[in-house]
Amino acid sequence: MIVGLGGGIGAARLWCALLERIDPREVTIVANTGDDLCLHGLRICPDLDTVLYTLTGRQDWERGWGLRGESWRCMDALRGLGADPWFNLGDTDLATHLYRTGALRAGRTLSQITAELAAAAGLAARLLPMTDDEVETHVVTEAGTFHYQEFYVRRGATDRVLAIEYRGAEYARPAPGLLEAVVSAEVVVLGPSNPLASIGPILAVPGIRAALAETAARVVAVTPIVTGVPITDPGEARRAASRAALLDSAGLAHNATSAAALLCDVLDVFVLDRADAEQAEAIAATGPQVVTAETLPAPSGHAVGVVDVVLAAGGSPRPVR
Repeated sequence: MIVGLGGGIGAARLWCALLERIDPREVTIVANTGDDLCLHGLRICPDLDTVLYTLTGRQDWERGWGLRGESWRCMDALRGLGADPWFNLGDTDLATHLYRTGALRAGRTLSQITAELAAAAGLAARLLPMTDDEVETHVVTEAGTFHYQEFYVRRGATDRVLAIEYRGAEYARPAPGLLEAVVSAEVVVLGPSNPLASIGPILAVPGIRAALAETAARVVAVTPIVTGVPITDPGEARRAASRAALLDSAGLAHNATSAAALLCDVLDVFVLDRADAEQAEAIAATGPQVVTAETLPAPSGHAVGVVDVVLAAGGSPRPVR
């Protein structure tokens, strides 16, 4: 049994490669819902949907989000009415949000609805939100306080961040089955996701961080930051700007060492990119074993090379803490 925690395109690519190696029925994926938002009266779950679309072969790899072959007539019509749809929702993507919102209003939980959407798309792995309760990540900046998606998408992650808030997290409960999956897992993988925007909200839900610290499973994290390779993709440049701004608010540099430091209390192994091998000693000093690998995705978009390293790192018994 393998449990993966994370959100966004980086983690989704890793899960995609993982399911090519492991029976999907043995895998539970837990997605961040801290960047969920309500727009046009609809509940939008960006990380959940990115994971679902990627694992079912529908993701637009070139754009990095949304569905392949999408059209935008609804957004264009909204602009024609004078609205400002700064968060683009494709016409086909809207069907997911309409279904989810209607089901929530009918009294079903986010976990139940996510299972229905996954089954309809043919996903054999179990996909869970981190919680059925509403949690929102907000960032306090010099220009004001914004929902994370507004900071990231609408404002381009250009503001200086002073603090991060996981609103509602202290009252949230882990999604049904989440803690049991962590406890019974053989390996838990923290995906290469923004450590404060995607992993942070998950660990802020009471009980999840403690379960990771106490599980007998090996806990392996794949670095979300590679500084030794130049960034050429505009989408990745914006993701890097967001990571850097959030880490700076915590007094941390934008590098793999900082990402490891935020997780060192629950980690057994940290997978570092070979391009950043000079950071291995500093990361090992925080506690986890460090292994190196080519962590960046292949041209196909899949994180093929790093999966075998992750599985090998998770194969040894966890040391007694």
